[in-house]
Amino acid sequence: MSAPKLTPFLVIVVLLFLGGIVDAATPGMTRLEGRLPDTVPVVSVDQTRGTILDALSTIAKQAGWTLVVTSPESLTSRSLAIQVKARPANEALDLVLEAGSLRATFADGVLKVRPDVTASPGGSRRERRRERGGRREAERVVLGGSLRIDADEVVRRAVAIGGSLTVLGHVRGDAVAVGGSVTLLPGARVEGDTVAIGGAVTLPPGARVEGDAVAVGGAVIAEEGASLEGNNVSLGGTVPTIIGSLIRWGVGSGSHLRSFVGVGAMLARGILLFGIVLLVSLAFPDHVAHVRTFLASRPGFSLLGGLAVLVGFIPLCVLLAVTIIGIPLIPIAVMLLVALFVFGITAAALWLGERIPLLGENKTPLKAVALGGAGLALVGLIPWIGTLAIFLAAMMAAGATLLSRFGRRGGVPA
Repeated sequence: MSAPKLTPFLVIVVLLFLGGIVDAATPGMTRLEGRLPDTVPVVSVDQTRGTILDALSTIAKQAGWTLVVTSPESLTSRSLAIQVKARPANEALDLVLEAGSLRATFADGVLKVRPDVTASPGGSRRERRRERGGRREAERVVLGGSLRIDADEVVRRAVAIGGSLTVLGHVRGDAVAVGGSVTLLPGARVEGDTVAIGGAVTLPPGARVEGDAVAVGGAVIAEEGASLEGNNVSLGGTVPTIIGSLIRWGVGSGSHLRSFVGVGAMLARGILLFGIVLLVSLAFPDHVAHVRTFLASRPGFSLLGGLAVLVGFIPLCVLLAVTIIGIPLIPIAVMLLVALFVFGITAAALWLGERIPLLGENKTPLKAVALGGAGLALVGLIPWIGTLAIFLAAMMAAGATLLSRFGRRGGVPA
């Protein structure tokens, strides 16, 4: 064969040879930098369920390398299924790095993994936009019952008011139970804070909380193997526990109310109510009289004020519960609510006692409160209707107490 005929053939052979060299070198050049040991360790990865970080950890452990990851969690937490059997560590590593859009540098037995800044930003923007859209899709809030987030659910926030919260899946924001406990099962993940008011926070092995774990009236139980990246805050004691019980009763299911149907319970409640109004009347006679004046002259405003107290209290507790600064204020808010109702029901007893045609000219304010308190206690003995009547009277009177600033505003507003 002559030289002119051999020339095209040789050019094709050279190009194919060079192309093979370039293809063979490209993976290492684009993903892994640095000089590997002369004898590259052989690794095997059999991962059907896991993340990119899990695969990197497996390779580094088998190769005997120290792993340092500076990539954001949004990249390393991607799901990855990979099966590599008895392959050089650099080949397995390159597959994982490519799947996570990562780069790595190896030096002196240390493998440093970082984001691939040369990757197309369009994909990451699409992922962030999809992630933000997913966060808007679901926000689970249950009033008067318990809530369960299943393993295949991803929600923005999970709140149970008057019940407990159980998480098996993924909560991107906060997980809050007002009047109940928060329980994470193995594999559950909460990116925000986990808060239980009137209950405990339980973290078994495999559960992950990236924010704080807070229990008011209970304890934070973080078992070995659970991941808690934030603070462990437990506010136990008698007062927080009583507060949690009050919240559970106040916003719980109807079964709590049915416990008062028994005659003994109703009698005990009536006696307790009678004693409370007498004590408050003895301690603050002038303030009680001012609240009664406001209640009698502005019943409409008083009713609106009571409704505002009831409607706004639970959201206020939820807002306070999701911040470390606001958590200590929750007991204060609950005690203020109790004070409003106790002070208000005393003023209502005074108003009612003044209108009962007994005792005549011998009726003093204290006797009127005692007479009205006895009347309210008798009304409370009526099943269901009595409880509802006492509740409405207390709500209206609590509104009068709030608007009159606990009787400090003596005059009637214009």
